[in-house]
Amino acid sequence: MKKILTTILAGTLVAGAAFAADASVKLNYRARLDAFSLLNADDGNGHKDNTRNWMNWNGYGGKSSDNLDIQIKSDMFGARLTLATNVDGSSTPFNKTKEFSGWMKFNVGPGTLQFDVGNWGDGYADGNYRVKKDHDAQSSEGPDFEKFKLGSIFNGGKGIKFVDDLTSGNGEKALGGFASYAFDVTETVNLKLTVGGVQADDFDVPPAEIDGNTKTTTSWKSAFASRAQLKVKDVLNAELIYKLNHKTGEDVTNTFGLYVMPQILDALTLNVGGAVELNGADDCTDWGVDLRMRYQVMDPLSITFYTNVSGTTNDAGRKISGGIVGFDGKQGILKAGEGPQIGKTEDNSPYLKVAMWNHLTGRYKVNDLLTATLNVGLITPLSKVDNDDTSYGPEWRVTPGIQIFPEPEGKASLWAGVAISGCSVEDASKIGVDIPVIFRVKW
Repeated sequence: MKKILTTILAGTLVAGAAFAADASVKLNYRARLDAFSLLNADDGNGHKDNTRNWMNWNGYGGKSSDNLDIQIKSDMFGARLTLATNVDGSSTPFNKTKEFSGWMKFNVGPGTLQFDVGNWGDGYADGNYRVKKDHDAQSSEGPDFEKFKLGSIFNGGKGIKFVDDLTSGNGEKALGGFASYAFDVTETVNLKLTVGGVQADDFDVPPAEIDGNTKTTTSWKSAFASRAQLKVKDVLNAELIYKLNHKTGEDVTNTFGLYVMPQILDALTLNVGGAVELNGADDCTDWGVDLRMRYQVMDPLSITFYTNVSGTTNDAGRKISGGIVGFDGKQGILKAGEGPQIGKTEDNSPYLKVAMWNHLTGRYKVNDLLTATLNVGLITPLSKVDNDDTSYGPEWRVTPGIQIFPEPEGKASLWAGVAISGCSVEDASKIGVDIPVIFRVKW
């Protein structure tokens, strides 16, 4: 009996220690579909396409997303597992590990030393630099809201497209490890330094035989990432980012980013900054300048505005990353062979040297159950490669919508809009009408 009581007591103590940390399980279900879509395309030479589609889960911005988030954390340690799936006809309940990470802290000197190891599908970012409060409130993303993240809207460099995501040094999500040290410089100034690395490929390569001799080669594709964050109470938040990327057979690429969030008004959230990449692989420089702001005009009304100007010194130019604001997000205005292509010259090479992206969102809360939204996106070509005489028009998308909440706490919502989009090149044009619908439940 004494052994049984001892065993029970020991188990109780272990369980008590384990559950001294806070544990949580959250479900974030979001399903997006194109309830109806209509596409009219004209190549300017007598060829026209008229395409209709109903209930498209796999269209641009489509698919369902279901995240199951499990966390355990205390003041000094924690771990997180986030499972995700996309509804694409597969019967697999969860087909992707979105995050699997753990961390622990140590009090060292005047500050705190923290170690993080894991895989972050959404990036090892830190802070509100993306200014996406209205994005989260609307449950939308992609063409109707944040078409591009901080960095460059071109797909040139791997690290510059989402520069404050420290785990995307190679354009891939991979196992990474980071160490950070945060301390107070003064009563109002805090500094946090983070350094780490991301490994995205196998290091070992089988020996190769060259001229009859066996030679051992080493392949590596990895990235070094670092970030310095400065917080001055009631004045500003700032981050300075440096990444060093390397791929076997290619030169080293260095990426720098600096973003500052001055605190000017209580109702205004502002971020201004940019990134530059010395692209060793293409022997060129890519850059992007960002301005993001959100203003709470009054309690029910908020306005968010993004602008980005991106450029490259690459002689061949760059394509727009991930397609255009227009209907289906693809680079071609029509299918291959049917007419001129947006985003490509006649020899199918990238074309733009400088481009601008602007985005505007307005949200008006009518009452606890209903919110009206308006999203406007625009991409404007500013400069193209020297050998391209094609005339390119802006690419745009306008989406008025409404969001319905079944209860005041906002844990569930249904958003629907009517998206009208278009683009043109020479005499060819494309106009699309889309009805996106987002069903979301958060708990």
